[in-house]
Formats: sequence, C-alpha cells, structure tokens
Amino acid sequence: MTPTERVARRELVRCSDGSPTNQGEFAAALEAARVVYVGESHDQEAHHLVEREVIATLLERDPSLAVGLEMVQRPYQAPLDAYVAGTIDEAAMLSGVEWAERWRLDFGLYRPIFELARAHHVPLVALNARRELTRAIARGGEASLDPSLRAELPADMVRDDTEHAAFVRSLFGEHHAEMEPAMLERMLLAQLVWDETMGLSVAETMQREGAPHRMVVLAGRAHVERGLGIPRRAERRGVGPHMIVLPVSAEERSELEGACDFAWIVE
Repeated sequence: MTPTERVARRELVRCSDGSPTNQGEFAAALEAARVVYVGESHDQEAHHLVEREVIATLLERDPSLAVGLEMVQRPYQAPLDAYVAGTIDEAAMLSGVEWAERWRLDFGLYRPIFELARAHHVPLVALNARRELTRAIARGGEASLDPSLRAELPADMVRDDTEHAAFVRSLFGEHHAEMEPAMLERMLLAQLVWDETMGLSVAETMQREGAPHRMVVLAGRAHVERGLGIPRRAERRGVGPHMIVLPVSAEERSELEGACDFAWIVE
C-alpha cells in the first residue's frame, strides 16, 4: 500500500458545517485557490501523508506548483534549489539547510514530500525567519536586536492585529496568565515575526516573474488556522485566494467551524 492510498481511505469534511465531501469536490476546491495552506502537527506521520496527497492532487491537474516550507529558514534556499535540480543528494541538502540543527524532527516524516517535489521539479521554498532572529526577540525583545538581525524584520509588519494576538495568547493556555507582561509581549512579537516573514516569503514567490500558478504551504497548524497567521499576511501583500486544510482527529470534528475550509480526518 502506497502512502497516498493509506491517506485516501480517510474522510474529508467541510469545516463550515462538518459535512462530508468527496475527492472530486475537494480537488476542484484546491484548483480554485492560489495558495493552499496545510496545517500540520509536526511529529504526526499521517499529517505529512495528507500534505503529500494535496501536492499530488494538484500536480495531476497542473504541474505549475511550488511548495513552501516552514521547516527551512530563508537564508538556506540554495540547497533546496540544488536538491530539486538534482545536483546534490538528500544528505547534502539536509546538511546545507542545517536540518538537524534548525528543525530537528526526523526527516523521514518529510522525505516522501521532498522526493515527490524532486521527481516533478517542483520548487521547494524556504519560508521561515532565521532562528537567531526569533530567539533574540523572545529573549530580549526587539530593542535587543543588533543591526544585522534588525535588517531581517519584514519592513511592513502589522503589529496591531488584535485578533491574531488573542489567538496566539490562547495557544499558551494556562501559561498565559503566569507570564510576565514583558515576556508575553516578546513571545507575541516572535510569533508575529514568524508569520509576517512566512507571509512575505509566500508573496515574493507568487509575485516574481515566472511565478507558479499555485503554491502549497506546509506549516504548523497555529500558523494557518483561521487564516490569522500566514494566510492573512500573504493576502495583505496581494496573494490570494487561499484555502486551508487541516489534518485532524475524529474527536476534533465538532470543533472545526471557522478553523479551516476542509478537514482531513486521519485518526
């Protein structure tokens, strides 16, 4: 049984009302979007199989596609390009993007996606801010940034998105109430820099000369859910329409309204 066959047996539902849909309707909805965001839980194999299936479904209809990766930081684009072009192997690519140091999760979870992209010459795009930038903000705030790190901040960040800030606070759960206000503000800014940087990366990819027709963005669920993170920032920069797909467990089915366009029940 192939990875795609394993995933295809699961159920697809519309997040608006939890009603089931079929593969044909889902594929048509994918084609109507310029950017498809898939919100993963990073360590869940089934979520990566869904991502591969989404990419494969679009490739069957139009090969003009790019795949954006939260997992790789913007300065490390060159090794991705060389890997897709076939001029370096997997080991050299992983070394070049500093996967073990900067992402750390088992690359085996992502290998089927990378191999599919390489086989079909689909550009893989490094989306994320450098870890050094977001760590410095989380530890010392924006005032602590040296000039080289400050230069990596997106120039047009929107800092007063109260809806996004409230959502991020909710992710902290009980820890939110325990945080000192200054620490909370630093954590909110670090999250904002992640999302603004990735939104900028999506926009740059889709607005350059010879841009692909569509892009699939693979990122943690918190960066795409409800469209508040990366999708809102890419659309503010002129890249839309978008669609959000969430791989979820059956227990989450009743909690999806407003969170996404389609949910893929994987457990």
